Amino acid sequence: MSSETIRVSIETRSWTIVGTVHAPASAYRSRLSDLLNQKETNFLSVTDAAVYSSDDLTNPAYSTNYMAVNLQGIEVVRPLEE
Repeated sequence: MSSETIRVSIETRSWTIVGTVHAPASAYRSRLSDLLNQKETNFLSVTDAAVYSSDDLTNPAYSTNYMAVNLQGIEVVRPLEE
């Protein structure tokens, strides 16, 4: 299954996550909104993620190759320009 990668910034109450999400090629124009409005899952898969505390947006608290972010905990998502 092919996918399009989208680099994003995800803000939760306590964290800002900068990483990559993967939109299926079947999604309309591989829209980020399609990923956020999925009915089949409660989580958004993020790869190559750097996680920043809301207290310190300059140095990541940690980095990981993969994480699943609960969609209900997301306050803001924005695509980042490459």
